[in-house]
Amino acid sequence: MIEIDVVAAIIEKKGHILLAQRPPSGDQPGLWEFAGGKVEVGESQAQALIRELREELGIDARPARYIASHSREVSGRLIHLHAWEVVAFSGEPVAHCHSALVWCTPAGAREYPLAPADIPLLDAFMLLRAATPADEC
Repeated sequence: MIEIDVVAAIIEKKGHILLAQRPPSGDQPGLWEFAGGKVEVGESQAQALIRELREELGIDARPARYIASHSREVSGRLIHLHAWEVVAFSGEPVAHCHSALVWCTPAGAREYPLAPADIPLLDAFMLLRAATPADEC
């Protein structure tokens, strides 16, 4: 089985996150996901994410921190999906490769039919946001 490393951006702006709808052609048409794509040979995850967000959304992003990873079989391939939080970017996201984009609250993202591999990444992101540093207890 082919294994592929893929990066996904949880882009946050004013308490909302960006979801992108997969196009009608290709895998999982119509499902919503975090934008991103395949890590190419020689790229770090952060480098791949910056390149993919430029290509897919037309933004210059600065990945802030790693969130979580999840592996799942999709269409006969084992996908290792790695999520990164992005809170700083320049430009306005445009759907170059997706059918639509939407800003929603993290909890509101559950109202969209999400790609199955993105659900555990959303859960991890929400847990990190809810966490309180030990020195604040």
